[in-house]
Amino acid sequence: MSDHAVLDRLARVGMVAYGLVYVVVAWLAGALAFGERHGSPSGQGAFQQLAREPAGRVALWLVAAGLAGLALEQAVRAVNGSSRGWSRAGAAGRSVVLGFLAVLAVRSALGEGSGGRRAPRGVTVALLDLPVGPAIVVALGVVIVGVGGVSVVKGLGDRWRQDLDADGRTGAVGAVIAALARSGYVSRGVAFGVIGLLLGWAGATHDPDKSGGLDQAIVRFRDEPCGRWVILLVAAGLGCYGAYHVARGWYLRGR
Repeated sequence: MSDHAVLDRLARVGMVAYGLVYVVVAWLAGALAFGERHGSPSGQGAFQQLAREPAGRVALWLVAAGLAGLALEQAVRAVNGSSRGWSRAGAAGRSVVLGFLAVLAVRSALGEGSGGRRAPRGVTVALLDLPVGPAIVVALGVVIVGVGGVSVVKGLGDRWRQDLDADGRTGAVGAVIAALARSGYVSRGVAFGVIGLLLGWAGATHDPDKSGGLDQAIVRFRDEPCGRWVILLVAAGLGCYGAYHVARGWYLRGR
């Protein structure tokens, strides 16, 4: 078996694992919108929820292996890929994020990191204590908003089709995948945008209590008029994003 074929299979399995993580995050976000706190709607919260399920730790090891494989595939693309510039930088960034998620999955499988829900605020507090900390926090918020904007643009465009084979781009299957991709990328962008704005607000006001992840955003917004239903739409979109990556792993175009 060639290295190319091995990387292709790593990418497929990893995308399925990555998609399943987002499906669980979407379910946690939807539950939190109605006041049911099963866990934090984040990567680590999803892993902790999986750990509580029957055979959950076995599933976590499989997810960790898939994410690690996809991180390796992205790293190889960043180093040896034919693309240049932003594409290779993006592959390098995705490799780091996926590797971090793989580590979180392993820690959850081992029963570690149960207090991870407080970690983002702890990092914000530590940064705000630095002389230039508020500026750093605001800059991080801007970066996260930018990532969200890129996700929205990607969902509204068609570049995501480039990774799919012909069966994944045409016919009824192509139409379903297109709906999943568009709603998923846009909803993910909205979620990232809200988190980035909260982080920037915390830096601008030097108040770490105003920062937080998706769970804090949901808690603050769910009592607004129609807030719960808007949150459910975003949660459904995140579920679509996860489902799209599961389908993407199946219909990934050979490289």
